[in-house]
Order: sequence, then C-alpha cells, then structure tokens
Amino acid sequence: MASTNTGNNKPTLEQALGNVPDQFRKRLISAFLELRTRFREGKLDAAGLSAGKFCEAVLRLLQNQLTGTFVPFGQKIPNLVTACSTVERAPVASGVESLRIIIPRAIVFLYTLRNKRGIGHVGGDVDANQIDLAAMMRAADWIMCELIRVFHSLSLEEAQDVLDSLAEREIPDIWEVAGRKRVLRPELSAQDKALILLYSES
Repeated sequence: MASTNTGNNKPTLEQALGNVPDQFRKRLISAFLELRTRFREGKLDAAGLSAGKFCEAVLRLLQNQLTGTFVPFGQKIPNLVTACSTVERAPVASGVESLRIIIPRAIVFLYTLRNKRGIGHVGGDVDANQIDLAAMMRAADWIMCELIRVFHSLSLEEAQDVLDSLAEREIPDIWEVAGRKRVLRPELSAQDKALILLYSES
C-alpha cells in the first residue's frame, strides 16, 4: 500500500510503521488494536492480556534493532524486566536514545502495571480497575507514537496526523465507524449527547 495520502484518506498504522520489519509490524499493530478495542469495551482482564502481548512485541523489535537478535516469537521471554534492562545497556551507537532507554522503561511500567496491579482485581476499599486500564492504554498509545516517530515512512505532515489521532481522547461512550459517531447511552438527553460528542472532538 502506498504511503502517499490524498483527499480525506488518513495514513494507516501499517504505513506509519513502514520501516518496521514486517514480522514485528503486524504483531505490534494487532496487539495494539486489540488492546484499544478491549479498552473501549471495558474488558479489563482481556485488555491486560493484550497489553502483555503488545509489550512483548515491542521488546522483540527493540532487541532486533539494537542487538541484531531477539527472542523468537512463540518462545517465552524468561523475564521481561531483565530483558528491558539488557536493552538499556546496548551501546550508544546501536540506536537512538528513545529505543535504548525511554521505550524500554515505558514497557516496564506498562508490564508492571498489568501484572502487579492485578487488572480485574476484586476486593479492597477502592476499585482502581478503570484508572489502571486507562493508564495502560495511554502508556501503549505513547509507545506506539514514539515508534511511529522513529520508524515512520511518511511525510512529516502525514506522520504528525497519525500521532495526533492516537493522542485524541478515548471516550468509551462513543462509537465511531466510517467517520460517523454515535453515543452509546440512550438514557442521556439530546443536550448531554451533544456535549459528549463535542468533547470527543480534538
């Protein structure tokens, strides 16, 4: 698919990550979109699984870019935090600081939140599931934006358009397809629906 963009056609994630090797790109995008879908649907446990797959796909890409080797897909990464620390020790000449330092630390945060906070947990005085899930989603958004910034094969304008779209607010009460939006809360008044639709616009 060409990376040029005409009319109202926005670049796709495939185009935005055009310089990422195919075997990593497909898995990255699949796990990321799966996480977004489960976030919108409020499926906490399922979103946690998707976040784990996303972290592992990103880590393998970093390993490949910085060291030339990576833990094969289908083979368990023994300790993801340790693997990220190893990536951080890669020589300066092996890649930009974002790949060596910043993204690995973001992966550790996302993976730790996914594991240690017990996404979908029960008990306790305060239910933190929603804010945990929102933090996971924004961390994944940031990682994806940073990968696009480093690996994009688009014009600067097109790459910026993709980054801006990922940075937009996610409103669980909004359903959008083919450029049309619907409010998924029929009990709201027309005025409240209009306010939600306005808030969802960047």
